Amino acid sequence: MFTAHVAEVVIAAPDDTGRLRTAVHQTLNWWNSARAERDQIVLLPSCGQQHTTPEGLDHADNLDRCDVFIAIIDPSRRRVDDAIADVLRAKRAGKFALAWFIAEPPSNGLNTDDQAWLSDATQPLTKEGIVPRYVGHGDSLFDRGLQSAISADLTYATLSTLAERFDSASAARQVTTDRTPVGLLGSQIWAVTVINSGNSLVTGLTVSVDAVDSEGNDVPDGAHRSEQPLAEVFAKLRTGRWPDEHFRPISGPGAVSPPRGQGFLTQRIDLLAAHTALNFPRWLRSNQHASALYALEPNASLRVRLQFEDEAGQVWSRMNDAEPERVSPSSVPLTGERRRPAVIGH
Repeated sequence: MFTAHVAEVVIAAPDDTGRLRTAVHQTLNWWNSARAERDQIVLLPSCGQQHTTPEGLDHADNLDRCDVFIAIIDPSRRRVDDAIADVLRAKRAGKFALAWFIAEPPSNGLNTDDQAWLSDATQPLTKEGIVPRYVGHGDSLFDRGLQSAISADLTYATLSTLAERFDSASAARQVTTDRTPVGLLGSQIWAVTVINSGNSLVTGLTVSVDAVDSEGNDVPDGAHRSEQPLAEVFAKLRTGRWPDEHFRPISGPGAVSPPRGQGFLTQRIDLLAAHTALNFPRWLRSNQHASALYALEPNASLRVRLQFEDEAGQVWSRMNDAEPERVSPSSVPLTGERRRPAVIGH
């Protein structure tokens, strides 16, 4: 048994059937057998692979969620401009983008026209730092060519960069929100708490709070900072019954439990501080939290959006308990439980 990150691989190929796709999947399986435990990354082919067409690749969803994008380009078809454009788009979106040509290298005696075409096709790729690989013509050596390409491109250096991104995403998951009703102050008063339960400083924090109905539609002005007069809040805190259960974090997906015996709003002074807070802080230290009180319209739910910067300088966005998404230009958006480390049988 060993622990590994799962990296989803989208393969854009000239067709969806036949020997080519089988060969690519076999090559990924070979890589996993040889390298997964050592590099602690498992390459998982996407279930929704794509094929190239003159109109380009129709795979926006797959591209958004993948970690590695491999375009296999057949120069004999000559209509591959859209495929190359997709490689560039994946690269600019921060994906690990590769381009493999079903052709011999230009140095292998290609005629002048073929050399000129390959030069034109590869020029935009090389400008973006993508070095194309040539995997042969699909003859008896084709499988070996694919294996050589994946060995050359998926090296320790490139995969360590992926691993660092996965680790950064794991740290981003430690920045969460808790939304708790505060019946002591009113039936529609809620405490919104932002928690950094990670081990590093979070900076550039911005918090946006609004409301949605049961179908997820916006409720204009459905949530706003509590505006109860301070004297009224004092009176309720002084005479009201202290319902402990209201001030412990709500359990559920993405919720973070504080140490035993400690809650976010454990004393009346905590509620007072949350009521009078001018805004959320712009930074949170490790194991620090901040709260503010909001008035919520009946039959509405809170929607809390966070944006923050991690210790590595990556900017993240998160809404309620959803997975954090990287919003830096050089990012790899990470969504879904598949991004968490997996325990792999060995």
